[in-house]
Amino acid sequence: MKTWILAGLIMGLLACTNGIQKSKNEKVMNTTETQQMDIANEKTGIQTVAERLFSATDQRDWETVKSVMTDSVYVDYTSLGGDAGFKTPDTIVNGWQQLLPGFDKTVHQIHNFAIWIAGNRATATFDGIAIHYLENRDWTVFVGYDTEYIKENGAWKLARIDVSLYDQAGDTLLPQLALNHVQEGNSNAFAKADPQRITAIQDFFRALEARKLENVLSSFTTDAAQTMPLAPGNFPKQLTGIAAIKNQYTGVMGYEQSYDIEYFTTQNPDVYIAKYQGTITTNEGKPYNNSYVGIFTLEDDKIANFVEYFNPNILLNGWPGLKPAHYSVHQAGAASDSGVTLKEITFNSNGANLKGHLFLPPNFDATQKYPAAIVAGSWTSIKEQMPDEYASVMAKDGFITMTFDFTGFGESEGQPRQVEDYRLKIADIKAAVDYLETHSNIDMDKLSALGVCASSGYMAHATAQDTRIKKLVLVAPWLHNPAIAKSIYDMRPGGTAGLLEASKEAKRKYAETGIMEYVLAASELDSLSAMYVPQGAFDYYLSPAKAAGPKYDNRFAVSSWEPWLTFDGISIGKDITQPVFIVHSESGAVPQGTKEFYELIKGEKDIKWLNEYNQQQLYFEEDAVQAAMNEAVNYLK
Repeated sequence: MKTWILAGLIMGLLACTNGIQKSKNEKVMNTTETQQMDIANEKTGIQTVAERLFSATDQRDWETVKSVMTDSVYVDYTSLGGDAGFKTPDTIVNGWQQLLPGFDKTVHQIHNFAIWIAGNRATATFDGIAIHYLENRDWTVFVGYDTEYIKENGAWKLARIDVSLYDQAGDTLLPQLALNHVQEGNSNAFAKADPQRITAIQDFFRALEARKLENVLSSFTTDAAQTMPLAPGNFPKQLTGIAAIKNQYTGVMGYEQSYDIEYFTTQNPDVYIAKYQGTITTNEGKPYNNSYVGIFTLEDDKIANFVEYFNPNILLNGWPGLKPAHYSVHQAGAASDSGVTLKEITFNSNGANLKGHLFLPPNFDATQKYPAAIVAGSWTSIKEQMPDEYASVMAKDGFITMTFDFTGFGESEGQPRQVEDYRLKIADIKAAVDYLETHSNIDMDKLSALGVCASSGYMAHATAQDTRIKKLVLVAPWLHNPAIAKSIYDMRPGGTAGLLEASKEAKRKYAETGIMEYVLAASELDSLSAMYVPQGAFDYYLSPAKAAGPKYDNRFAVSSWEPWLTFDGISIGKDITQPVFIVHSESGAVPQGTKEFYELIKGEKDIKWLNEYNQQQLYFEEDAVQAAMNEAVNYLK
């Protein structure tokens, strides 16, 4: 055959193959885009369910309240003095009817949603400011909601609601007074609004949006007061007199701002409540979007008293000159004024850009070298949870510490998302070592690896494979092998064999379509979730007061079951030559796995049992984290 004919046939075949591949890639891309749109719509539907629940509650529209619930809902109001357990919608509403109508008005401002969907199951966390107003007094709570939803007949329904109390203000005796009112048959009907009085408050918001200070000030009486009970310690809580108000508002007149406002009446014709969302751009060009509830007391059609409630965490994260109190989602991390400095970093692992944090010790000297540690957390976790907690505390003691999001998790690149694969995670740890090796202030002869929970097994393998890691520290380690995994997961629906088959099928589907199947990473209701923790047995990943929230993705790629169930984090102990130190608890995760691992270590080793704490406490409770870090730092030093 002539050369030009053969070349033409080859080119034709390549064009055909490329066309097929292009068509497949376009199909996968279109399918993925469609799926993302569908998920966005589903999230909107779930948020609407939550908003309808609280809006109907404030309107005392009890039939609508019941309509958004499943036939049995798990309710936990213990942080507010209530009870916990499964209840019917009728029982829930009957309980609320014994209290809420006793107030002049209740106003719930829910916001800061994080919603995660896996099939017909979903979880959502959000924050809430709830005002309960009665007889010219208020009792206001700032809370976190942890909720679950089930899709029934094409509609999402609330199946669980768990409340965490963050803070409260006002008169804590008001609930008893409202309860007495209902028992005495004195439920309060809603008052009618006087449009003229509301206009006085509207003028205040118009002046803010127009950025006209003189108009803002003219909205107040000369002796007006503004209080902000939920404000953090480094932000004013009280403005007394027009001069103080002027001083505060002068600084924000350069901010672009708009407000979406809803007004409510009380029995006092001089008192109105406003629920509003602020969309603000600071002078630095940064967004600051908070949620508020304000109680306005009017005098001669001007504001005489203004009580403003807002989310203090959003303030700390977005307001110029402020920052969160701790370097983690809980106070167990080092205080941000401790002298520790956080720097955001990016490094590459097998082509994926991974996002991380580097913590520098107090009085950091750029001419010196420091001992260092890489810190990683439990499976499905992100750097802002226990990694930042332990790393920031360790940095206080003179270490440079590093945390990061593994490939496909948190802020790091990588597709598909949320794949718990030991091969990827071990490679990421070694890439983190590569990064630290290029840092001029790292003493590579004093580099440690610190693993919390599941990352202990990954850190153990990385240490055995990479002699640049000089010491291994494990805290609350989850160490399993296939036999231990089978004994645990055979109790799940379908057992270990079923999970492995599901993993195989998920990988096949992803290869063909680009779509990964997910289950919830944690759920109190869904037995198919990766971590099924019924009735609050272990809610670390679900509670916004612990680790849940916008940055954590409460999903688990179904393909993860194969690497998770077949992983052996125990037998690697025999291959580790570096010193090993372990902090654990007999009431922690699989202590028998840790004991087997410890016995296999041939070199220098030590173990400390903190049996006064359980696994979850060693993740986030300040005393437990401090106790574990004291042991680890003393060992390393």
